[in-house]
Amino acid sequence: MNRTFLLGGIAAAISNAALAAEPHASDLQEIVVTAAPIAARTQSMSQPASVLAGDALALALAPTIGETVAREPGVHATFFGPAASRPVIRGLGGDRVQVLTDGLANLDASGISEDHAVAIDPALADQVEVLRGPATLLYGSGTAGGLVNVVTNRLHEELSAGVHGLVELRGDSALAERAIAGRVDGGARRLMLHLDGVWRETDDFEVPRRAGGKVPDSWSESRAGGAGASWIGERATFGVAFGRHDAEYGIPNEEGLYVDLKQDRADFAARIGGAGGGWALRLRGAASDYEHAEIEADGEVGTRFQVDAREMRAAFEGALPGGTQAIAGVQWQDVDLVASGEEAFVPGSRTRATGLFAFGRRAAGPGSLELGLRADRQEIDAEGFGEYRDEALNASLGLTWPVAGDWDLVGQLVRSERHPSATELFADGPHAATQQFEIGDPGLSTERAWTADLGLRRGGGRVQGEIRAFASRYDGYIFLAPTGEFEDGLPVFAVRQAGARFHGFEAAVAFPFGPAGSTSLTLSSDYVRARLDGGGSLPRIPPLRAAAELAWRGGPASATVTLRHHFTQDRIAELETETASFTMLDASVAWRPDWGHSGALLFLKATNLLDQVARPHTSPLKDTVPLPGRSIAAGIRIAFGREGS
Repeated sequence: MNRTFLLGGIAAAISNAALAAEPHASDLQEIVVTAAPIAARTQSMSQPASVLAGDALALALAPTIGETVAREPGVHATFFGPAASRPVIRGLGGDRVQVLTDGLANLDASGISEDHAVAIDPALADQVEVLRGPATLLYGSGTAGGLVNVVTNRLHEELSAGVHGLVELRGDSALAERAIAGRVDGGARRLMLHLDGVWRETDDFEVPRRAGGKVPDSWSESRAGGAGASWIGERATFGVAFGRHDAEYGIPNEEGLYVDLKQDRADFAARIGGAGGGWALRLRGAASDYEHAEIEADGEVGTRFQVDAREMRAAFEGALPGGTQAIAGVQWQDVDLVASGEEAFVPGSRTRATGLFAFGRRAAGPGSLELGLRADRQEIDAEGFGEYRDEALNASLGLTWPVAGDWDLVGQLVRSERHPSATELFADGPHAATQQFEIGDPGLSTERAWTADLGLRRGGGRVQGEIRAFASRYDGYIFLAPTGEFEDGLPVFAVRQAGARFHGFEAAVAFPFGPAGSTSLTLSSDYVRARLDGGGSLPRIPPLRAAAELAWRGGPASATVTLRHHFTQDRIAELETETASFTMLDASVAWRPDWGHSGALLFLKATNLLDQVARPHTSPLKDTVPLPGRSIAAGIRIAFGREGS
């Protein structure tokens, strides 16, 4: 397959589940992104976004949020085994991409290191939303690359009569996964209640025999769940929710080492006003008590991370004269990190951030115009290492404009500014997950960027799809660079700042055919190129990726076959190794039997049917631990009540 042809042609991003993976798809225009500054349909937003929900989410679901969204347009994953994997969006990860729970930060320690799991199980999600590109206006500088929002529905804003919910059982042969998850919602008078839970276990996972057969110390066990209660009145709503995440998992390549992770989290939400379309005050808050202990083979705690964190947001939203939808508010976050032990490469620190934001969207002729502005102040105090104080300013301009046929021209121009993290400022020690000795820079300034995003999108008609191109120009991009020295037997990497440029594309186009459009072919691809102004590539940038997916739906049954090719990544950073190309062949079959009002879904999914040795370039383990080999997953999801109707 010719790379030049793919880059110059329609080529198109990893398949958008909203286009082809949903066996019983609903109208694309009904998919609402709650993590947008103003909740909106994907087809009315200027920012690129995708949503996994319903059957599409059931088929995409993996033990980690990173692997669950890794087939979305422009999204890859860090893959540190079946238990720890964070999303990488347009080549950016770590502290540049936030994972949210119901619109607020997850408040864990997953952004510090790739071997730290995200403290949310995607099996608890009602839907998973992905925003690509800077999402800093509502969520601060930690979303300079994008965000993933896990919507649990623990907090309700609308009443629904009766009891409804679902239960799901699934398993996977390569992971030896056993999992059961469920949730239930019930309403009476003005009260809505929610209860959810998940239990999951995996054994050491299997890779192709020529790559080792099984990966030692890659097992995992997790238990999570939560409950919520919401009072819903005509002019106000109020809700509280509590959640618990408890997991243990092995660390590949670290004999006998495992992680014991616990998080207790409380959320609240309130709305005052808003009846009849008027202005409303919305309040959201979360508090988290998180602990992550790395247990050595002898049972002793080697390293411990504790996070005591709180976040609050207050915003007024409504309509201005002339029909402009607007939101303005304030966000506050306080994160207290304590790190102890021999491999605690970051010091304890306290990070406090305050942001003021405003955003508006209004009709402009046949299209719409969006304008946003945000100002932030961040303060970091590190024990015995120093302090950081600075401000940041973010602004965005977005446009959606109908052009020929049903196609819309969509674009964004964003000026983003990101504060350095405590890790980037004050790291000083061996980082086992990356096998580097990392040294921070207390003199870092904010990382500033201009990002332009332009595309064509069609959400209706016979042919549907989206083609996007983007480019970012960074001033003071923060990255790790090798110094040529060694410490504790590891190469020393020091934090640096320099100009950098990113550019790339994402696209997905579906071509229905057959009786009543029962069959469709989706062509897809994505690409990102990142380099420093002074020369050289940035590390762990994913290569060009292309896919073709054939999907069929007939009555209660559906099937898909996907061929996805990851090209060689030979544009690498200093001391980084090249990654060979690989091709993944996946297939799935889903069936909705007529079991009364049960709303049952049975599915069978095969991944990596060619048993390829697949090493994602975004994974720190790529040189030693590939992705799982040939695998068969099966499951049943039974919905009842409103969800099963």
